[in-house]
Amino acid sequence: MGETMTEKPPSIRQKWLTETQQLMAALVLLLLVVVSISVISYRFFWQQKESQLVWSETELLTRSSSAFSREVGHIKKSTLLLRNSVIARLKLQSELSNEYDWKAAIANEFRLFAATSELISQVRWMSADGMEQVRVNSQEGIVSRVSEAQLQNKQGRPYIKQAPIKPDDVYVSPLDLNVDNGEVVRPFQPTVRGVVRISGRDSGLLVVNYNLANMFDRLKQLNSDLVHLEVLDKQGGWLMSDDQSLEWGHVLRPTEQGVRMSSRFPDVWRSIKSEAVDLKRYWGQGRLWSFMRFYLDEEDSLQPRDVPFIYLVAHSEPTMFARWHFMLKSGVVLLASIVYFLLAWWGWRHLQAQFTSKRLLKQLKREKRQTEQANQKLHDMNKRLVELQDELVETSKLSSLGMMVSGLAHEIHTPLGGVKLALSSSRQLIDQAQMTADNVERMEVSLSIAEKNLQRALEAVSNFKRIASDRAVQDVQPFFFNDVLDDLLFTYRPRLTKRPKVAVMSECPERIEMQGYPGVMSQIVQNLIDNALEYAFHEKEAGQIRITAHRVGTDLELVVQDDGFGIATEILGTVFDPFKTTGRDRQHNGLGLYLVHQWVYKLMAGRLNLESELGVGTRFQIIIPLQIEK
Repeated sequence: MGETMTEKPPSIRQKWLTETQQLMAALVLLLLVVVSISVISYRFFWQQKESQLVWSETELLTRSSSAFSREVGHIKKSTLLLRNSVIARLKLQSELSNEYDWKAAIANEFRLFAATSELISQVRWMSADGMEQVRVNSQEGIVSRVSEAQLQNKQGRPYIKQAPIKPDDVYVSPLDLNVDNGEVVRPFQPTVRGVVRISGRDSGLLVVNYNLANMFDRLKQLNSDLVHLEVLDKQGGWLMSDDQSLEWGHVLRPTEQGVRMSSRFPDVWRSIKSEAVDLKRYWGQGRLWSFMRFYLDEEDSLQPRDVPFIYLVAHSEPTMFARWHFMLKSGVVLLASIVYFLLAWWGWRHLQAQFTSKRLLKQLKREKRQTEQANQKLHDMNKRLVELQDELVETSKLSSLGMMVSGLAHEIHTPLGGVKLALSSSRQLIDQAQMTADNVERMEVSLSIAEKNLQRALEAVSNFKRIASDRAVQDVQPFFFNDVLDDLLFTYRPRLTKRPKVAVMSECPERIEMQGYPGVMSQIVQNLIDNALEYAFHEKEAGQIRITAHRVGTDLELVVQDDGFGIATEILGTVFDPFKTTGRDRQHNGLGLYLVHQWVYKLMAGRLNLESELGVGTRFQIIIPLQIEK
């Protein structure tokens, strides 16, 4: 005994060390798995975010490029079209000799041309030295000619200096701000000009200004919380930016630092300048930059000479990547913490279960006989429990027939008692061995009474048997509804004797032949009557339950109506929900009306209407086809 006590502690300690080592190994292994899954998940979700961002920026650049191409992609053709129209007009007006008439004809042609596009802000005829001869302004749909006194000399402007020499060449100016009388026009008017030379008697330059302010406003509306669009000139100056202080800063504040991409983001600018022929991308400054070069005239983009172009740049919101990193990392840390908690809990429970198991095994060895007896007793109790459960299931299946069984017992008790009394009386007469005429007559009366009572009992059993048979059969079969209703009400007589103040009245004036489920029809009416008896009246309160049925075309209309309490408005819409009941304290399961609803709609393809008013009563209307297809 002493040796056993001295050996036990080392054995437990060694076993404890083994369990601890196994637990630690499992913890380390699962931790590696969790970390690996977390890293893979992190990379997967990060790539999804990147793909979403790339797609958003690509879509923004595509839509912006399409907008530019649609609005200013054909400046050369438009300008040449105007030049040809003006030349044709001059030929038609060649008979006009004085200068005023000539300029008036040109101004009229300019008005017609300016009205063709909301982008055209000015149309001018200029002499070769840059002096405006005829000028038409177009602002917000209003086209007007500028007076002679307001005409200006634009000799120093770049588009005059770089005007084309050949008649069919069109010069497209870079995108810049419109300047009038030496000052930048405000609000800003981002302007592109088309310049073409006109030769002949009245040689000069034809200049068309295209105001892109409205288009820039539409482009800004394409921005989202995820990506922003910027427009740069060929030197990296901002023409459009989500930071309005940068827009046209290189024009308004040329000596200020940071007004060009080259000084604010030099790495990004180098990538844009070297690669932005097609759509390219660059990671820098904590953002994803997508950019492309757009030529202001599509025909010029194919020429080897220097042509005006702009850069369309889309970039992500500056703090977006930091937020994404934080959210993903926080998720990984949170997941790891939860896993550690679960593993620690699992390990503790595992060790406790192991130690408890060892103690129980030792107790089982010492108390084997008692345990076997307890197990046998438990087995018997479990077997009995299973039997009780089976009985409970069968009882539940027959619960709807319980009321009818009670009614049957009540109905046949009295006639069977009469039979017993009549037979007892007849036996006494036989035992007396004195079959006088009077005794024979008395015996005949007793047997007649016995026969009548037996007939009553047989009718009660027949009614019960018919209801039970109908509810047991699940197939479609022909039946008369009034027979089903009469059989059901017959079984209610004993129960209604306990509620003498509640009257159940039925009106079924004709024999209504149906093809369907007689058992289900009986159960529907029973559930509605039970519902009224349980909830519509207090136990000792008087009331009336009226059941009416009649044929409506090819349907049966069944109405079960009471004059009881009614149903509260707040629960009226939930009475057909399963397990919805206010009688839980009376062992009600809340399935009665739910089953009625299911049978009517799903089994019989019918309709069910409910009307109820507090203090007035409740009315259930059921419409069911007379012929249900098999």
